Amino acid sequence: MTLEELTKNYGILEKKYKLPSFSELNENFEIEKIRKGQETLLRTVRKTMMEKLVNSLGFIESLLSPINAPRMYLSYLKAVSADDKKEMDRIYSVISEIVIASLKLEIDYSEKDEAEMIIRIVKDWESIKPSFRKVIDSMQKPVSNMVKEKSYFG
Repeated sequence: MTLEELTKNYGILEKKYKLPSFSELNENFEIEKIRKGQETLLRTVRKTMMEKLVNSLGFIESLLSPINAPRMYLSYLKAVSADDKKEMDRIYSVISEIVIASLKLEIDYSEKDEAEMIIRIVKDWESIKPSFRKVIDSMQKPVSNMVKEKSYFG
């Protein structure tokens, strides 16, 4: 399926179910990469959206349970603020609820249910974007109150 066919087919479903615009979904979830699934287009769109959510959930989970977190996050994790922890808990909660709700759609296909889930995903994603942005901004800024620990080598 070409991008033109995808936007045309999605446009029909967008009107039918009052879905977010193609451009909004594409900006947030890169749905333009869809090349198949014409018969079950909304399922394919939702699954594409879920890729981003599952990746985001994994990232947040590694920050909340840092036992196997990549080393590049460790300096941030040592100085994470209570506000950031609260934001991460909220992000985790919202995304995990979506993931669990989405599992039901893997069992039985319903175009209407897929449309409702797409609407929910967009709404919930928009609600956590500011928190996600705040956490990532905190990770990028050096923490001024972090005390450098002395080690055997220095």
